[in-house]
Amino acid sequence: MSLKERVYICSWDCEGFEAIVDCTSWERRALLDNIAGKNPESPPVNLHALMLRARFNPQRSPEIWSFSTTEEITEADLRKIAENNPQCLVDLIRKNGNCLYRTAPNKRVIE
Repeated sequence: MSLKERVYICSWDCEGFEAIVDCTSWERRALLDNIAGKNPESPPVNLHALMLRARFNPQRSPEIWSFSTTEEITEADLRKIAENNPQCLVDLIRKNGNCLYRTAPNKRVIE
């Protein structure tokens, strides 16, 4: 990771985005804490809780992804895109990010 990047965790489902969290400063602090032999502080997003929520709501087709952007793109910018054009943001994240959780497509009995 370059120091000129931001790292985000995002989650969404068929109803829209649930979380867009900038983890950049936490990731850097956690790295330094690990090097120093300290326990890192808790991350800004509870990934375990996001995954549990996703597992208990498979009918909503939840997804959780991590991705990097340039430093110029802020969390506020991403939230604005998520409100105005969520599908565009999802497509970009799927193309460039890392999937942390995704439900298998449900087979529908009746379409």
